[in-house]
Amino acid sequence: MSSNDAASLLDRAALALQTLCGDKHAVSNVLLRIDNTAEAAAAPYQFDAALGRLHRRGCRAIPEMAPVYGLWHLTRDNLKHACKRCRPLPEEPHSEDTKDRADLLFGLVSLMDQFGHVLKERGRDFQNTEEGRQLSSQLGAIYDGLGRREQEVLDTVLSALDAVIEKLRKLDRSLNGNGSDGGG
Repeated sequence: MSSNDAASLLDRAALALQTLCGDKHAVSNVLLRIDNTAEAAAAPYQFDAALGRLHRRGCRAIPEMAPVYGLWHLTRDNLKHACKRCRPLPEEPHSEDTKDRADLLFGLVSLMDQFGHVLKERGRDFQNTEEGRQLSSQLGAIYDGLGRREQEVLDTVLSALDAVIEKLRKLDRSLNGNGSDGGG
């Protein structure tokens, strides 16, 4: 094979590859797409990476060809990069977020209620292992490292959580027709 034949073969291969890459049908099942322009355009906030400015979507101060990254949530720390024209601000938590938190709390309480005895038993077993003893000493050191005020707050929070769990257990028993306050 001569060098002209090899060059011609490589040229044809390059043209075939270019045609394949240009064909829309050949790349319809892409596993990884690096260009996220459509998603970035839909985000409520946009960060101009070239200038280091944070904008609201549609701000006129965003340069025409700026590399823009979409942001869906802001924190107070992001505001140091905020555009002076559109002044993006973090959104207040939605009522759906608080409902989700309440659902999560009730789910956790439900699990604790259903599996509390098993968890206590597993906790006692874990404390008797070497890893459990190490964790117990680390938690003890953290607790001892807290100030008196922080220890009181932590104790109050844990006591309040115990009281909430007990009240929810009583409510659950009464709603399920088992009005007895026997051990549960």
